Amino acid sequence: MSTSWIQRARPIIQGLLALLVLKVVGVTFESYRDYVPPDFEVAFLIGREGYFFSGYQWSFYPHIVAGPCSLLLGLLLLSERFRCWRPHWHRRLGRVQVAIVLLIVVPSGLAMAWYAAAGPGAGVGFASLAVATGGTVIQGWRAAVQRRFEDHRRWMQRCFALLFSAVVIRVNGGLGLVCGIESEWYYLQTAWTSWLLPLLVLELWRRYLPPAPRSVP
Repeated sequence: MSTSWIQRARPIIQGLLALLVLKVVGVTFESYRDYVPPDFEVAFLIGREGYFFSGYQWSFYPHIVAGPCSLLLGLLLLSERFRCWRPHWHRRLGRVQVAIVLLIVVPSGLAMAWYAAAGPGAGVGFASLAVATGGTVIQGWRAAVQRRFEDHRRWMQRCFALLFSAVVIRVNGGLGLVCGIESEWYYLQTAWTSWLLPLLVLELWRRYLPPAPRSVP
């Protein structure tokens, strides 16, 4: 089956995904007013007042700042146009991305997983997400240092797919709210599908669709 129509639609799909990321990041920034000071009546903080100031805040606040920043950086760094236009900035911002993910996003994600509202099953899911994200960014960084740029590209795409879990969680939460779903199983499946699904879609996309033409800076 010809995939030419998908090739033509690729920029549109990428643009829509970028808009979705920007929308979720914007909503996250807007929600800061509910988190500083913490409002324990808002959805994510409900039930957390008992332990919030006992250490949870030290992972929560860095995570909600570093997570959106890593998503925005990921969008920029995956752009072929930006890489060709400013290769030096691509490398510099890539180092910043590695530092943000390894030093903030992953450790804070692991710490927050311990307090997952849907129980240990969800906690394991979010902890696995954090470990997988750290693993992909390490592999991507190593490949870049060794000048294996195609491998670097693949690993950083996987890293972004895992970071994209934040978007899926927001979308899942919105769907649950609209549909009136408040069951624990729904939040449990979100802890796993939020990152396994984007990763699966990426791998299928890479396996069955021809890559987009790449520019050489």
